Amino acid sequence: MSQNITKRDKAEIEEAGSELTERQRKFVANLFQPGMSHKDCAMHAGYAEKSAHVEASRLLRNARVLEYIDVCMQHSLKADAVKARRVIADLSDTAKSDYVKLQSAQDIMDRAGYKPVEKHAHAVRGELTVNIDLGD
Repeated sequence: MSQNITKRDKAEIEEAGSELTERQRKFVANLFQPGMSHKDCAMHAGYAEKSAHVEASRLLRNARVLEYIDVCMQHSLKADAVKARRVIADLSDTAKSDYVKLQSAQDIMDRAGYKPVEKHAHAVRGELTVNIDLGD
């Protein structure tokens, strides 16, 4: 997980993990480390090597653990979104391809809420009769 989190985010993460054991919280934290299998995550969290695969499977079905993973994931994505926005903005400015520049600019506009109007064509079949009575 990202180390750059607000106090409010940290409190929310701690609250979500308050009913978990220390090993369960460590298991979830290890899930965010690149290149670690679920078994590795369990072993690094303190579960026995012989049962680590089974423990990892059990943990990934535990409702409280899944809720904690979800909260941690949301906060991790929020921090990573800043980096992603910077990459898109850099592409918009510095890409050699005009197509890449256009796509990144459109992505920025879409995410800012300025999506183009969606156009829909409607085909109508049949007859239309209009009678206008103007009086005598």
